[in-house]
Amino acid sequence: IEITRSDINLTLLTRITREMVGGRVVGYVVTFEDISALMDAQRKATWADVARRIAHEIRNPLTPMQLASERLAQKFSMPDADQDAKFRSNVEMITRQVDDIRRLVDEFSAFARMPAPNIADYDLIDIIASQIMLIKAEATDIAFHTDFGARESVMIACDDGMIRQVITNLLQNAVDAMTEAESDDKKVLIGLSVTPEIVKVVVIDNGPGLPLSRRKNLTDPYVTNRKDGSGLGLAIVKKIMEDHGGSLNLSSATDDDIDLDVAAGYQGAVVTLTFINRSEEATG
Repeated sequence: IEITRSDINLTLLTRITREMVGGRVVGYVVTFEDISALMDAQRKATWADVARRIAHEIRNPLTPMQLASERLAQKFSMPDADQDAKFRSNVEMITRQVDDIRRLVDEFSAFARMPAPNIADYDLIDIIASQIMLIKAEATDIAFHTDFGARESVMIACDDGMIRQVITNLLQNAVDAMTEAESDDKKVLIGLSVTPEIVKVVVIDNGPGLPLSRRKNLTDPYVTNRKDGSGLGLAIVKKIMEDHGGSLNLSSATDDDIDLDVAAGYQGAVVTLTFINRSEEATG
């Protein structure tokens, strides 16, 4: 059976044994075993195998397709300028589509071969700031705000490359959600808080938010709200956070139980990353 407790979904294996006395049933013993971790591991292994197979099958024809489109552009040119422009536009469209497919294949491969994290001490604020800078270079119409309190650095034990990927995925999701929904006031807030036990990062956007009915499955591979999404971004984020001993939580700024001080002025998705604070004291 499946139950939800404190926003955590648990899968329980239930066993019922009859208690017999003198050939008569005098009662039943019911035992519950939490097999959530086992089911999750089996599900991830299955999805990883699917991703590996898909990536292999799709990648094979991509290179010849790309080479063919490039050779077409080089070899053929139309004497008529208008016809030549149309021809080149069609070839460029083929090349773009091949690039899009290659990007999806790369995401499939990344999910399938997710390595164990290489842990060292890194400044989380530096990681966040650098990834914001990269996204801002492309998303020039979106305002990015940060709230780190008075802190200039927060050291955590993590795999630098993996956590950069996590932050990039979340920021890109926020950008895509607002762009697709054509939000008028496009903005993203990245907040950070520290206690002796945990380090928490919150990413809030001003998009359409996350539908309550689908939140439970949004971290499953190939589940997405976007028209052209692969459905692997949040699955990868969740896997990385779990490999770091942390967690990922999805909500919306309009939820009844949301912290109004944190989400004030926003109406979109609220994504919370929770890391274990392994430092002896919070740095600041």
